[in-house]
Amino acid sequence: MTDRALQVVMVSDSPVAVIPQGQGPEGRGVVVGVDGSEESLQAVALAAAEADREGDELTAVLAFRRPAWWIQRGMPGRGLAQAIQEEDKIVLAESVAGLTDKYPDLVVHQRLENDEDPAKALVDAAASARLLVLGSRGRGGFSRLLLGSTAHAVLQRVPCPTVVTRVHKVKHEE
Repeated sequence: MTDRALQVVMVSDSPVAVIPQGQGPEGRGVVVGVDGSEESLQAVALAAAEADREGDELTAVLAFRRPAWWIQRGMPGRGLAQAIQEEDKIVLAESVAGLTDKYPDLVVHQRLENDEDPAKALVDAAASARLLVLGSRGRGGFSRLLLGSTAHAVLQRVPCPTVVTRVHKVKHEE
């Protein structure tokens, strides 16, 4: 992806499609990155509508970083890794809840990916997809950023046509 394309994604007020050079929508299925944030929920809505429109299946992927090695080895915080994973399962399920009510023919898959690199997990999940949909920012601590670190990393190695959504706050004039 060119620096210019990345700049467009970063400052756009609307969803932006990034299509890798020489690649069209020849894969199958729609993959959407999920993290429970408002932008993620908007991405799920767009991805579900697109998957249903084309008769594709939807795969919602929540990719999270593995807990620190000391948590995994049962040191202080024992059980914390399992609690985090259970919480992420709930976030994933809640993110796609109600989609089959709105789209009765839509097949929805849920994938919880435990990886050192969430962007890599999303790129791998979308390797044979027709479309990948991401929110521009997730639940990270830097809401002032125009593009979150996971979205930025995915766009550096975009596996298929990818749409980046953005939530807009309504500004009220006084």
